[in-house]
This record gives sequence, C-alpha cells and structure tokens, in this order.
Amino acid sequence: MNKYLFSSFSKILLLFLFWRIVLVLVMLVAVNFIPLGYKDRFLGGGPRNYSISPEIFSWANFDGEHYLSIAIVGYRGLEQAFFPVYPMLISFFAKPFSIDSLSTIISSTIVGLLISNIAMLFSLYFLWKLLRIDFSSKAVWLTIILLLVFPTSFYLGSLYNESLYLLLSLISFYFARTGKWFWAGIFGAISSATRIFGILLLPVFLIEAYQQRAKFSKFFWVFLIPLGLGLYMLYQYILVGDPLAFYRLQKIVGEQHQSGLTLLPQVYFRYLKMLTTVDITNPIYQTIVLEFFVGILFFILPLIGYFKKVRVAYLLYALLGFLSPTIQGSFSSVPRYILAFFPSFLVMALFLDKFPRLLKILIISASFILLTFETILFIRGYWIA
Repeated sequence: MNKYLFSSFSKILLLFLFWRIVLVLVMLVAVNFIPLGYKDRFLGGGPRNYSISPEIFSWANFDGEHYLSIAIVGYRGLEQAFFPVYPMLISFFAKPFSIDSLSTIISSTIVGLLISNIAMLFSLYFLWKLLRIDFSSKAVWLTIILLLVFPTSFYLGSLYNESLYLLLSLISFYFARTGKWFWAGIFGAISSATRIFGILLLPVFLIEAYQQRAKFSKFFWVFLIPLGLGLYMLYQYILVGDPLAFYRLQKIVGEQHQSGLTLLPQVYFRYLKMLTTVDITNPIYQTIVLEFFVGILFFILPLIGYFKKVRVAYLLYALLGFLSPTIQGSFSSVPRYILAFFPSFLVMALFLDKFPRLLKILIISASFILLTFETILFIRGYWIA
C-alpha cells in the first residue's frame, strides 16, 4: 500500500472508529434510560439473553435473530428470505468457540458483529477506491460521511448482512470498473448469494462493459453473477420444494407486503393515507415518515445523478435497487436496503457540494441527530426498517 493509500485508509479508519464509538455510546444511553418496545419478542438472543447482556444482543434485534438462528441450527420455517452467505460465515468462525448452547449464541453474536464491522470498514475503503476513479477527493469524502451519518447506518454495524453485501458489491463494482471481469463475476456471484440485490449487478455490468467498449471474450464472466442466487434457489427447492421461497415468504413475514405487482404511485398514495390516519403518538408513525421520506429521496437521487454526469451503470443500479422492493406495495425496510446503493449517496454528495459550508454542516448534523434517535429506538426493540 503506497503512502497515499495508507493515508486515505487511516482517515477512513478514524471516521469508522468515530462512527462506531458514537453508536456504542448511544447504545449505552438507550439500554440504561429508554424503556423496551417489547419485552417478549424481537430482541436479539431472545428476551432472557437480551436482559442479561443488552450491550451485545441489542445489535441483533429483529432480523438479527434469524441470522443467528440460521447460523446455529440451519434454516427452519419462514427463514428462507434470509440469504445464506452471512450466516454461513458466522457459523464457520464461531464453531471453535461453541461448546454449549450459551457459548454458541454468545460466540455467534460476537462473530457476527465482528464480520459486520470489519466488512463496514473495508466497504468504506473500497467505496473510496472505486469513486476516486471518476470523482474528486472532496466529493468522495462527503459521500462517505453522508453514508455514515445516514439515519439507518447503524444497521451496517449490527448483526445484519447489510455491510457484507455492501463490501462484496463494491469489490465487484471496482473490478468491473477497472476491467477485471473475471473477479467482477466471482464477487458478483457471491453477492447474489448474500442479498437478492446482487442479481442486479448483471444488467448493470453489461451496461458498464458497453460503456468501456469491452470485448465479449473479456466481460462474459459477468454471467457468473446469477450462479450464487441459482445455487440458493436449488437449495430451497431441495429443502422446501419452492425455489422462490425467499420471495413468496416476504408477504408472510412482512404484513406490509402484498401479492402481485404494485406500481410506485400506488405506494406513495398508501403512505399519504397512513400519514393522515395513523396516530402521531404511535412509535410506528416516525417509521412511516422515514419510509416516505426515503421513498421520495432515493427515487429522485438517481434522476439527479444523470445531470451530474454519474455513470449510467451506477445510476441504474441505484434506481433498480430502490424500485425492486417497492413492487410488493411498501417502503418497509427500504430505509435499510438503500444503504447498499452507494451511487445515491454519491449523487447526494455532488448535489450538496455546491451548498454553502454552513448549510452542509447543518444538514450533516441533522442527519447525525436522526441517526442517534433511530439507533436508540432499534436498540430498545422498536421497528425501524
């Protein structure tokens, strides 16, 4: 690593450590002063383990429970929506420390958090490395900051597969952008076995190959990308007899999701109705507001990016990534999903770059305050995304 790369990585490490330390301090405030949303469900490690050590298990609330369960005992009913790479890694690295049931759940939780946070650190590095190919240092650093202070960025350090997928997809993007198509296909295949969004890399990289005027003999490796998803679908067919179980179960485990295809205007109308009918004192109201805000912002950002001369492949990835979960009629979890779609944060940075310095500081500070608020709610078992 040359001196310039080392200096940049050192800055990224400092930003990451500041972000992580702040979230830990927020967690300590939450577990000591904020009442639980629910005392008998949604808590990482189960209510009993959570009550013993909320400092560890609070980062595994909601979906984190499922990743732990898959890592420890394998897939059970209604868990096919959670893709296998992340829990497989947890299981592999936690196994040497798993002596009994208690040590297994503790070691699995700690290993899962280590994987997420290490993946987050290197995601920031590859984000910087990728974007510096085309954009100024100033725009790239602002992109990284905006990602870190985004109100749901705590998921990237929690027991979720968000940061692992972000890292794998960024590495894949970096290899595609630099014309190393074999490695782009390999990491793309792993990405599609980590999150369903990984399959979007195939059409996106075909556009990138066209823009680079790459020969088919070079970029045909991108057709490896569906392999990861295909293997998981085969596993689901063998396990439960349905290769699309990961999709069909969404409307069972998430009551906000609907069958069939829902158009985006219908989703907006649904949220406008909820904003005017749901009790504003209900904790879920703030989640509705967040989902609606994200639903507008992350639809607009890729469109703005076109006028900011962002690469078409990047913008398509961000737009398809935003739109794909909305077809089931909801923005539920979208504030978490969009963390993987780095081009939207890049566009946000390019847009804010022209703002006065004071206004940028105010916007970043407001987002940071929202991040602390959302983290507190998540830690104490309130649904965020």
